[in-house]
Amino acid sequence: MGSMRVSNRYAKALLDLARERQALDAVKQDSDLLLAVIQDSRDLRSFLKSPIIKPDQKIKTLKSAFAGQLNDLTDAFLELLVKHSREEHLQGILQNYNSLYFTERNVIRARITAASPLEADQVARLLALLKTPESSDVQLEQVVDESLIGGFVLRVADQQVDASVATALATLDREFQKNLYIADF
Repeated sequence: MGSMRVSNRYAKALLDLARERQALDAVKQDSDLLLAVIQDSRDLRSFLKSPIIKPDQKIKTLKSAFAGQLNDLTDAFLELLVKHSREEHLQGILQNYNSLYFTERNVIRARITAASPLEADQVARLLALLKTPESSDVQLEQVVDESLIGGFVLRVADQQVDASVATALATLDREFQKNLYIADF
């Protein structure tokens, strides 16, 4: 069974439990915290991967490292993963959880890459264009890439950009006199 599938299955289970317990947002905060710590700490990554350290020891260390910082559900979930030697999937599971969370909460995620930072009014118009009646929020990540000769690249995750948005974007784009590219992350 591929690690992607394992990660998806666990992430989905976590999301379902979090929804049931009205803990979607709390678990999302935990997920962001854990991902940040895992990314920053090579020691933690090696510790989690170590075949020598017993699961009980890993659980004790994690519990003391994050004492009082995590929701009970996240705590129990971490313990379950370590007990079943799935901690190497932790990062993938949390990333998948975040993805599922954004879909669940109808958050539109987009990344715009442009040769220079966008003006505030351009950002405001872009956010207004991307927002749909169903969406709760738009998260726009801006990337500056000076190698783009004018123009911008807009990528929208997990969302089909509908025709009206595409047309409006094309208009915005003509003002930039640039070419537009819309794709999945």
